[in-house]
Amino acid sequence: MRWQAKARAFAVLSNIPFGDDLHYALQRYVTRRLPRPEKQVRSIYGFAQRLVGIYAEYGSRPIQDSTFFEFGAGRDLIVPLAFSAHGAKRFITVDIERLAKLDLVRSNAAVISRASGANRPDINSLEDLEQSWRIEYRAPADARTTGLPAGSIDCAVSVETLEHIPKSDIAAILKELRRIIRPDGLVLMQIDYGDHFKGFDPSISSFNFLTYSEEDWAPFQSRFQYVNRLRHSEYLELFREAGFELLSDQPDRRPAERHILERLAPCFKGFSEEDLFTLGSLIVGRPATPSKGN
Repeated sequence: MRWQAKARAFAVLSNIPFGDDLHYALQRYVTRRLPRPEKQVRSIYGFAQRLVGIYAEYGSRPIQDSTFFEFGAGRDLIVPLAFSAHGAKRFITVDIERLAKLDLVRSNAAVISRASGANRPDINSLEDLEQSWRIEYRAPADARTTGLPAGSIDCAVSVETLEHIPKSDIAAILKELRRIIRPDGLVLMQIDYGDHFKGFDPSISSFNFLTYSEEDWAPFQSRFQYVNRLRHSEYLELFREAGFELLSDQPDRRPAERHILERLAPCFKGFSEEDLFTLGSLIVGRPATPSKGN
């Protein structure tokens, strides 16, 4: 199957010298997934506008007075650029590896400038981001231990990143977010619960990976394509355990697929069909107020 070949290729790239550089070169010059087409950049920009609107609805400060934090910055920084174009006072974005590419960021900044009407100077280095776009890019950096002062962030944002992080690390990241977010601050987290190999192989279901045990799925995991396979209820519990009150939860529920249920791996048999076939969600939360006596 195409997806299995892709998984094996990722596994090879994960274990050879200069695998990161080769992976980027393949994305840029072979698959041509980068730079993103303007239509895709504008689509992500549109989603970021939606997040800005949610912040305006639930947040306690104007965006112009707010500091934002993102983990999982990626290569082209579309979400921070979008928030900045809408007037964010400061946007700190971090990544476990230094992935951002100047030419991709510059290209997307031009698209977002046209889409938003924001008039900003050209970006000649990643350091220019802070001066001209109020974006502070930190990498390598660990979202589990940010070093930021307690209560210094108005809103933490994450777009399709949490699904690529092991459960124990998600718990540590959420604990750190609980520390650095102001008591009246927010978390805005878009999570994709689907099988990401669907994007490479349309012949498989978005829930194909639910038919594999942990042992059988392990060979298809790599640092370039790791997916934790957590279900919606597990994420909600992680947020609650970290001390967040859920303000809004917008799950994308799909019809149950019989051929998946018939081959469902034992490790997923304890979940409801609704939980199994939720493809993603946008979760909005804020630090819970401690109950009296705690």
